[in-house]
Amino acid sequence: MIAPKNFIIILITIISVSTIIILNPFSENADFSNFTFDAVYEKDSNSVSITFIDTNGKSSFAVLEILGMESTFHEEFEIYDSNFTKLVPLDKVPKYGWKTTPVTLEITYGESIVYMKTEIHDTDQISPVVIFGKSD
Repeated sequence: MIAPKNFIIILITIISVSTIIILNPFSENADFSNFTFDAVYEKDSNSVSITFIDTNGKSSFAVLEILGMESTFHEEFEIYDSNFTKLVPLDKVPKYGWKTTPVTLEITYGESIVYMKTEIHDTDQISPVVIFGKSD
């Protein structure tokens, strides 16, 4: 069970990321097709494999979070070669499914910030839609 304090922190974070994405709509010319962002549950190791690829090679720094867990996973790091893979161990699978544990990513992309949000999925499922936002 999530402690009330952690629940409030998670709720505020989800609302903040959603607000940023909604209030900073990208123009119709914005093209995020150069990004790949995925979070796959690895049942054998009870972990989540998170991958990110920027084919334009402009990504340099990341803030990665997995929300909805007993303790929110948060990591900030430099990106080399505009891609990374992180394996995040889980204590347990969420009781109410993967939709309760969104994965957010904030990328320093050249002179701007790109926000991404997706859901964890099982290896045999199709990747969920990634929601993008951008701040100049």
